[in-house]
Amino acid sequence: MPPMKPLIGISTYFVSDKEFEGRRVRGTAGQDMLMSNLDYSRSVHEVGGIPVALPTLNEPQAAEELVQRLDGLVLAGGEDLAPALFQQEVQPGLGLVVERRDQYEWALLQAALAKGIPVLGICRGFQLLNVYFGGTLYQDLAAYYSTEVPHHSAHLGREALVHEVWLSEGTFLRQCYGVETLWVNSLHHQGVEKLADELVPTALSREGLVEGFQHSTARYVFGVQWHPEMMTERHTIHKSLFRFFIEKASPR
Repeated sequence: MPPMKPLIGISTYFVSDKEFEGRRVRGTAGQDMLMSNLDYSRSVHEVGGIPVALPTLNEPQAAEELVQRLDGLVLAGGEDLAPALFQQEVQPGLGLVVERRDQYEWALLQAALAKGIPVLGICRGFQLLNVYFGGTLYQDLAAYYSTEVPHHSAHLGREALVHEVWLSEGTFLRQCYGVETLWVNSLHHQGVEKLADELVPTALSREGLVEGFQHSTARYVFGVQWHPEMMTERHTIHKSLFRFFIEKASPR
């Protein structure tokens, strides 16, 4: 009998009905929608996982029941986090915040850590991990950090290689990518201001912004600021990150 494939939950956008005003392409007026970047599911599937999109439910306590069925959790990209989560007031440059999603993904992460399954945070998910463990964020890099590296470069396309990151020796990222420097895409306007004490930096951009980390004690809890799922078709080295994650999530 072949080994069981790991079931990987992937967080999703919650898009309220009012956000669709005048531009709804699916569904019926009055409906809230679940949305996901298909690249996540494709990347998980191609390296041997079973992807499942997780709806943003209105009851965070439901997250624990859902996580009990999972072998791994991917916290995906998306909107900005509410600054109240990291004890800051709203600053100019803050984008869309969806507190319902913040609360539900917080509960998903809490349940995943309690169960001890691998967690991979990507972009927003990377930032959520940092905030959960006590770190803070720049609410807008262009306003409060450096513009040396063009981090917010979505206009170049999802696969565009925008800048290099340096991978620290002896870390998960260095292990799975097998290189010291790596070219990545860049689609974020926020970033790590203070890295949480429990997190170890694993990737840095040229100007010193933390772009990857892993937890110092929790097994296989790590994140990246870039979007590897968008690059796995054209820049196949990024499949190695998902391959590593699926290997650690595989039922024993």
